[in-house]
Amino acid sequence: MGYLGTSSGRLGDMADLLPQVGEGDVPAPTHGIQRMLTVPLGAPLLVNATTYKNAIFVAPCDGCYIKELWITAAVAIAGGTNTLAVDNYDASANSARNVLSTTNIDPTTVTAKEGLQLTLSSTDTNLYMDEGDVINATLVCGTMTTPGEGYVVTAIVIVPEIA
Repeated sequence: MGYLGTSSGRLGDMADLLPQVGEGDVPAPTHGIQRMLTVPLGAPLLVNATTYKNAIFVAPCDGCYIKELWITAAVAIAGGTNTLAVDNYDASANSARNVLSTTNIDPTTVTAKEGLQLTLSSTDTNLYMDEGDVINATLVCGTMTTPGEGYVVTAIVIVPEIA
């Protein structure tokens, strides 16, 4: 029977084996590792006439790419004027780029307990991220007939290995 041991050596990166997944000097890496994360949008029980702002993801290196965004809710919002906007804030330009194909969506279009894939911008530069760029969401709730509960967003981002 073998023994498990530890080494004081550095744990290798994926880029050590596959150089094309590493962050580099090219405009964008040719490959990356798909990362998925889920973040709440607002409070567990949404409140009328409230705006919720959330940071979803911070790019740890140059060349990240927003592949997909999904939203869902435990209880969907009904009634009122409500909007959800998602932006990719460019840290070097101090400006936001719209991640969605439209300026915003109506979060009442979410079916409770089912995922809704959001349509992303067809402009690739809106989806690429450099180190320090941030995906942000702004959920504006009007006067809801049924307050939403448990809204979350799942982001799927391709991330190069950090050099």
